[in-house]
Amino acid sequence: MTDQCTPDDPEESTTEESTTPRPLTNLTGFKRDQLFVIQLLADRNPHGLVIKGKLDCYYDDEINQGRLYQNLGELVDEGYVEKHPLDGRTNAYRPSRRAYERLEEHHEWERRCLRRDNA
Repeated sequence: MTDQCTPDDPEESTTEESTTPRPLTNLTGFKRDQLFVIQLLADRNPHGLVIKGKLDCYYDDEINQGRLYQNLGELVDEGYVEKHPLDGRTNAYRPSRRAYERLEEHHEWERRCLRRDNA
């Protein structure tokens, strides 16, 4: 019996860095999508409505601002997003180093899951 949490590829388990990438399971899909969009727009210092506009392009239903800002606040509290004031009312959101690392790990996990030769 094999451990389902270990790499399927024997070469993966013998490399110096034998950690298996993990999905961002502690975040909801919506928070994960927000994080990817914030990463995508990071060089533009996006504020909430810019993030919402980008997400609206991908979601069938319009995103409620209350939902958007509540989840952004939670991402800030959880250390995934840094909030920086732009003016008296507007904040810019940037991914933290932790967010970048976890998004990369999540992406690698997805890539491995979608590989055709791992079946």
